[in-house]
Amino acid sequence: MARGPIGWLADRLKLNPVQSYIHSREPFVQPDSNVDFRAAYDQIEVIHRAVEMIVSACVEIPFSISGEGPAKKLNKLLNDRPNPFEDRVRLLRRAYFDLLLDGNAFFYYDGTHLYVLPANDVEIVTDPKTFVKGYIFLIHGGGSSSYSAVRQTKKQVIEFRADEIIHIKEDNDESIFRGKSRIKSLSNIINIYNALLKFQRQFFKNNAVPGVVLTTESVLNTKIKERLLQSWRNSYATIFEGARSPAILDGGLKIDKFSDINFQNLDFESSVDRLEQDMAKAMGVPYVLMKSGNNANIAANQVLFYEHTVLPIVLMFASAFAHYFNSVRIIPDRTVITALQPDLRTQSQYYVSLVNSGIITPDEARAKLGFKTLDTPETNIIRLPQNITGSAVNPDVGGRPSNESVDELPADSVLRE
Repeated sequence: MARGPIGWLADRLKLNPVQSYIHSREPFVQPDSNVDFRAAYDQIEVIHRAVEMIVSACVEIPFSISGEGPAKKLNKLLNDRPNPFEDRVRLLRRAYFDLLLDGNAFFYYDGTHLYVLPANDVEIVTDPKTFVKGYIFLIHGGGSSSYSAVRQTKKQVIEFRADEIIHIKEDNDESIFRGKSRIKSLSNIINIYNALLKFQRQFFKNNAVPGVVLTTESVLNTKIKERLLQSWRNSYATIFEGARSPAILDGGLKIDKFSDINFQNLDFESSVDRLEQDMAKAMGVPYVLMKSGNNANIAANQVLFYEHTVLPIVLMFASAFAHYFNSVRIIPDRTVITALQPDLRTQSQYYVSLVNSGIITPDEARAKLGFKTLDTPETNIIRLPQNITGSAVNPDVGGRPSNESVDELPADSVLRE
């Protein structure tokens, strides 16, 4: 089995003339540690759900592998048993999860088995002539210090050759070597969302149970006020638990409200819902798929979800695998996606028309519809169309009369209506 593109790079006649300049700008490409995207995944329900939906949808799509060479072995590696310790779903879920949260996914191929490297601990070492010289796994984790700072301490890093790693990346306007997390574009929305929820919690904390205002016409000294307040706290501790301390207005002072704002006027529900819709759309998930209840356009949104979010992600993985294991063609298998298939009635009418038109055999139609083939002489032949006048066997003859003239017909032949 081929071990990637590095082996044949030397046979190429011309390399990228600006690669040395690109390498000088980014000799070591580290993970983005400025924003903790995993915190957003853990704390914001809509982002957590969107990531789970995308990962689950991507995992259910197998790879269709064809071409010369080790296609059978690759099919087992990518669709069945990637390594002795993990099944396909478990391995690919981690890879798709890394791609969404970090913007990158790294596979290590040892010549037989496939493993996933945690993306937030992998650093890319660029090459001044080709593209990537190698990859560094930082054992101390998180990209807190670069390989250049710990390269002398061999126990803290694990080095990989470029032909041992399969790298899948999201788009990045700042680097051609490392992808950017999809959640990074949500940073401003996440900050507004967190501020809104914080204000909401504070609003309930301060105003859900109002404090008590005690008024008196006489002027009270400080000691009497303190004793009075302490007496109210002790007597009504269960009633005023969580509320603000009572206030005392003496000397005939009156209190008046200075604001008409209440929780209903603040309209928190619609604001939170709007922000969640924006976050779902930015992740590529139609918000209607996250809401309960029946919806008239649910099928159209499922098609949109698969066509514009799920399939492009799976295609990135398929393209990276096909580039690494050259001489094979790897594409996502769309036939298993229920949302992209027509309903059973439409499918049956379609295949019946193909059989009756003489395009496919009945057994081929049964196989397409998921039924067991019969393998009989009648179901393994093409049916000739029955709509040709005068002949159902030879369409060249049709309803043409024979060469015999009418006079040569037998005397007892009679034309009857």
